Amino acid sequence: MNCPSQLNEVIDQVDKYAEVWEQLIQQLNKDLALVGLSDIELQTKITPEELWMGLQPIFSELMHQKTASFIHLLYRIDIHEKEIQDLMRHDDFLERLVYRVVERSFQKIYWRSIYK
Repeated sequence: MNCPSQLNEVIDQVDKYAEVWEQLIQQLNKDLALVGLSDIELQTKITPEELWMGLQPIFSELMHQKTASFIHLLYRIDIHEKEIQDLMRHDDFLERLVYRVVERSFQKIYWRSIYK
């Protein structure tokens, strides 16, 4: 599998990196399930825009109604509290957080492809 080092490259060329994109969605599903959120399952054939738009309301609901699970998810994905605080300073906090979660999941895919 040819995996680029940057998420934006995958987003800009989803057709070229379809296998990487599918693995990214599967990794997100795995991380959600491992923190007890198995009722949320993302479809592997969605576009990046659909992913962003789909995750924002999910994350918003998790932050407000399932805070412990949401914090556990961020810990599992390895997003540090300091980073979250920095993101919270922006008006588009939720969008930035969604991107960062997807980016961290992508980094798992990337490093796995390098050290296979």
